[in-house]
Amino acid sequence: MIKILLVEDDDVLGYIIKEGMELIGDYEVRWSTNPKDGLIAFDEFKPDVIVSDVEMPGMSGLEMIKLIREKDQNVPVILETCVTSSKVILEAYNIGIDNYIKKPFLPEELHAYIQGLLKRLVNKPTKTMENCTDIGKIMFNVKQQLLITPTQKIELSIRESVLLDLLLKNKGQLLTKDTIAEQAWGGTQYLNNQSLDVFMHNLRKYLSEDENVKIKTLRGVGYILEIVN
Repeated sequence: MIKILLVEDDDVLGYIIKEGMELIGDYEVRWSTNPKDGLIAFDEFKPDVIVSDVEMPGMSGLEMIKLIREKDQNVPVILETCVTSSKVILEAYNIGIDNYIKKPFLPEELHAYIQGLLKRLVNKPTKTMENCTDIGKIMFNVKQQLLITPTQKIELSIRESVLLDLLLKNKGQLLTKDTIAEQAWGGTQYLNNQSLDVFMHNLRKYLSEDENVKIKTLRGVGYILEIVN
């Protein structure tokens, strides 16, 4: 049984999502109508996935997710939104969401998004601390989702960690968007180019402390991680 924490202040939509997901089967949905109750439910319910609206009274969904990320860096978060502003989406990914779904949507669509996320988690590669990978002057531990630069330790999101691991496994070679979609998004149908651009922007920023490490873009095709020794 997959436990979903749904935070949605629209009574009609909340009811449709809760009843629809539980009708699909294999889901237990805890529905909170505001972020403050959502934070309490997160501690009590210990969900496998969080699905949250953005604009809600009292506290926004992004503010709630930020507080949750201070406690848990791993629980998958899907943001439901009518907003298409790149600024809002960038902020959401920087806070730590894993994907977003545009309103209106059907429970079957949310089911597909969740299954894609969980498939990626099951296939997530791991390494031991003793086998950290060198990226020039930077150390990377995919299991702990940790990047250690000469000046700081950076806790990566799950997807940032998976993407960086894929780039390293294909170092000096083209990592295509199709490969990224299958191994980091759960399928090509779920890959959003705008989201991928945000993640690559973040990884470039993290790796910028070593000028010999570059992520090059082949527009529309994929990416190449280059490390000059």
